[in-house]
This record gives sequence, C-alpha cells and structure tokens, in this order.
Amino acid sequence: MFSKANTPADKAVPSSSRTKVPSIVAENLRIVGNLTSEGDIQVEGIVDGDIATKKLTVGVGATVNGVIVGDEVTVAGTVNGQITARAIRLTRTAKVVGDINHDSLSIEAGAFVQGLCKRIDLGGRKTVSAESTGSSGTAIPGKVVPVST
Repeated sequence: MFSKANTPADKAVPSSSRTKVPSIVAENLRIVGNLTSEGDIQVEGIVDGDIATKKLTVGVGATVNGVIVGDEVTVAGTVNGQITARAIRLTRTAKVVGDINHDSLSIEAGAFVQGLCKRIDLGGRKTVSAESTGSSGTAIPGKVVPVST
C-alpha cells in the first residue's frame, strides 16, 4: 500500500537516447584557442582558433578566425579561414574569406565567398578523427592545420 511504485520517471534514461545538446559559444564570449569536439558546436560569439567537430553552426553575428574541419558545417556569420567538411551550407548572411573543401556545398543567394571552392571526395567519412595526416598543407578531415597569415 505504501510501497514505491516503479514509474518511468524513476528509471534513468541512457545517455544514448537523450537529446544531444550542442556546445555553445555565446554571443558575449570570445575564445582564443582551438576547439575540438566529437559532438556539435554552435558559435554565436568569436573564436580565434581552429575548430574540429562533427557538426558546426556559425550563427549570424558570429566570427571564426581559423580553420574549420567537420562533417556538417552551416555558416550564417563570418569565417576567416579554410573550411573542410563533407556537407557545407552557406546561408544568405554568410561571409567566408578562405578556401572551401567540400563533398556537398550549398550557397544561398546573397552569401559572400572569397576563395577557392573545391570538391573533394572524403570517402564516406562521417566522423572527425585526430589520426588523419596529410603532407599537402591543406586541411583534411580530422586534422587541424593552422592558417598562415
């Protein structure tokens, strides 16, 4: 009669079934240094450094000064540096100054791009791995290469 009944709320939810929340760089935050994540990153502020992640969103008022490597990248703000990703989407408010290496590229009317757009075959890779190496000096999936200024 007074025993505790097992309800769904009493059971712990496994982490794999939880909704994944992105790591957020808020609009009033400036980060000087590189960011690496196996999950999602949403930038609304300023990042002075390279970013390697699975999914990246650069917000309308955001700025990234560095190399971006990821699986999916959406840019609505400003990127000063090279972008390498399987799927890249530039919205109408995007401003990219740097080369874009992509498997799939979508550019909305109004987006500003100054750089070379090059289609590359990423071999079906869907994750960012730190073990990738290359000798060409260009960014490849999983390797963050500093931009020379």
